[in-house]
Amino acid sequence: MSSASASPVLVAAAPIVEPERIVALDAVRGLAVLGILVMNVVEFGLPMRAYDNPAYAGGTTGADRWTWFTQVTLFDGRMRALFSMLFGAGIVLFAQRVERRGGNAADLLLRRCLWLVPFGIAHRFALQWTGDILYAYGLLGMIAIAFRGLRPRALMVIGLALLACFVPKALLEHRDAGALRARAAEARAIAERGETVPEDLQRAQRDWERRGSIVPPKPDATKAEIDAMRGSWFDVAAHRWNHNHQFQSAFLYSYFVFDVLGMFLVGMALMKLGFFAGACRRSTYLAAIALGVAAAGASFALARAWEDEGYSYAAIDVRLLRDLGYPFLRLLGALGWAAAILLAVRAGALRFLTAALSVVGRMAFSNYVLQTVLCTSLFLGWGFGLYGELSRAQTMLVWAGATLVQVVWSVLWLRTFRHGPLEWCWRALTYGRRPSFRRA
Repeated sequence: MSSASASPVLVAAAPIVEPERIVALDAVRGLAVLGILVMNVVEFGLPMRAYDNPAYAGGTTGADRWTWFTQVTLFDGRMRALFSMLFGAGIVLFAQRVERRGGNAADLLLRRCLWLVPFGIAHRFALQWTGDILYAYGLLGMIAIAFRGLRPRALMVIGLALLACFVPKALLEHRDAGALRARAAEARAIAERGETVPEDLQRAQRDWERRGSIVPPKPDATKAEIDAMRGSWFDVAAHRWNHNHQFQSAFLYSYFVFDVLGMFLVGMALMKLGFFAGACRRSTYLAAIALGVAAAGASFALARAWEDEGYSYAAIDVRLLRDLGYPFLRLLGALGWAAAILLAVRAGALRFLTAALSVVGRMAFSNYVLQTVLCTSLFLGWGFGLYGELSRAQTMLVWAGATLVQVVWSVLWLRTFRHGPLEWCWRALTYGRRPSFRRA
């Protein structure tokens, strides 16, 4: 075949080149990948319930207390929301570029998402990272592709509607918990009168008391988990086997299908409106920052209210308020972060910071997996075995070290290569041919 006849195909189905990159989008993506480790490092290094409950492990006083407040106010869920919106934005951007060249965007997008699925399986089961999102992104991304032709308003409405599905879910869970609390109170009242408590009420009382006794945990409650995580790869795999399967099955369609897919569609709408390209009015970004600050204030107030309840899971009324607001506070917080970075890039301010974020964002896939390699090597048994040893505040030192490694590695790597290693593999699998790797 002559080069002339092959040319249209190659042009239509080719990875983007550097001049086509949107620096502002890379910088926001870099923020998301570095920021997501602020919360993930807690799950890497402490017993699982410590992720959202400082009374379970990690400490509730001094620096540990304020670390938790900072996490839940500024980072918890916000970076994942930002990551998800950026993935949706990437679908729109990818499709626009392919279609502009006359290529088949749907075919390439489906390949792109399908290849994330085996990456996610390997990430979770081979590297033993319970918080993998690649698998969910691959599967739900294939659904999001079908919506890419919709107008921004329709995408935004559907995305917000999916996030709003958490409202009835929270109300139903609170209703069931409230009924359990009422039956436990009835059991206590009967016992105080000296009467025989029916078996079903005794069971309800035990279940309610168990809910309230999770924190602080009994020593043997965390010992089995800590021992397993400090063991061999096979010990870790056996301990997490059921959790990992549940996370990629039941949790996928009971939570991520609303959370991740909803954020995908919102991100697609915002990309079409020019938000993530830094093309909106300055007042739009300032409003997003103001809403992000308000969301942070609301999250802090809810965290303080839960602290006053002793971080108890029996504080179901406080938890209801938190669950009702969580999807939307995350969304607003994520947009506030993005707006701040986009304004900085557009104004040419904080260039050292935005440049560092941009190089990390260009290798977001590789850096996301690198975080797993670094943290599992430090915390789990086949590495230094520090699982359960550090306090919450001390895990932030790990985050700082990992951040430095990612920035330096990204800068050095991109001096020689055009793509991160996993980005290059992903592109090669998507296009069915190897893109250029080394710089000329």
